[in-house]
Amino acid sequence: MPYFLSTLTFFLLLGVVVVVHELGHLIIARMNGVFCEAFSFGFGNVLFKKKDRKGTEWRISLYPLGGYVKMLGDADVSSVREVMPEGYTEEDMERMSVHRKKPWQKLLIAAGGPFANFVFAILVLFTLSTINGVPEYNNTITVMSEQNLAYKSGLRTGDVITKANDTEVNNFIDIAKQVKISAGKALKLELKRDGETKEFNIEMFGRTDDGIKPIQSLGISPKGFKYKKVSILQSAKLAILTTWHLAYSNIEAVCKIATGAMSTKNVGGIISIFKVSSDSAEAGIVSFITMIAMISIILGAINLLPIPVLDGGSIAIAAIEWVIGKPLNKKFVNVIFTVGLVAVVGLMLLGMWNDLVSIKFFSWMESLIK
Repeated sequence: MPYFLSTLTFFLLLGVVVVVHELGHLIIARMNGVFCEAFSFGFGNVLFKKKDRKGTEWRISLYPLGGYVKMLGDADVSSVREVMPEGYTEEDMERMSVHRKKPWQKLLIAAGGPFANFVFAILVLFTLSTINGVPEYNNTITVMSEQNLAYKSGLRTGDVITKANDTEVNNFIDIAKQVKISAGKALKLELKRDGETKEFNIEMFGRTDDGIKPIQSLGISPKGFKYKKVSILQSAKLAILTTWHLAYSNIEAVCKIATGAMSTKNVGGIISIFKVSSDSAEAGIVSFITMIAMISIILGAINLLPIPVLDGGSIAIAAIEWVIGKPLNKKFVNVIFTVGLVAVVGLMLLGMWNDLVSIKFFSWMESLIK
């Protein structure tokens, strides 16, 4: 795909999921009596603006990387302290400021963004499966990276796996089940490649000073599928279950990375998102729309983590204040938000580092110098 189109699909994917997220905050905030001063599509210099009947200024800004909602009382779009804007009275702030609301209301407002991401994804997946049916993946695999266990063990894109642990497999779900139960043990695979039958014994564990560390992922994905028609009820059920499982698995993965149970090499960054947006768009409109729904689920799930700066941190603080019946010390809140910001920035930098390593950026730089 041409670079211009790849960039366009990247901005579209990221823009949709972030705008949906921020709209969730805005809708719940309005329902709880908070005045939303502005809602921006994008960041930076404002190119166009118009106020609606409720006084919210809707903006289109220069850089189309998502957007933000500005609520009354915020010093900025990620503020944790109240600032009284010029022209507002104490009475206005008491009535319409996000920071003057009750803890349960602040909890709902913080949860509005992730909730919107999940609802959006469910509606998209439900619509696609109702119209097209659900994808039924075959047993042909794609090896996702040369850095992962699958490639290092000899598996290649296009391999057709016929048996796993001496059990016949007919689709990718069968393969995934056998991979999961083999964590910490050996995985025996039989496959077809260029008409030949090959066998592999893959150790689904790593040896460390502390003993054996289970590996739960091979690093493969399905290569082909066909659509299977389902009922409306099945479509709804599958959309909800898919959203739940993807959200849960991403939260679980972050927790495992934080505790050392999973390698930090699994963390991806902005380059990874750019690549999946481009690849999915190249595969067709249905694939691209599905990917938007997937990224929306991931964004919603990650934001539920109880890390200050993320929505989950705001939810946790609101919940604590609700239980103890009084606000937490502002200096303490500012300190933990600073710690949370450092953690999130560190995670982003780690993702960027992994992306650069995966595309062999440093080898390319070295070759230029030589």
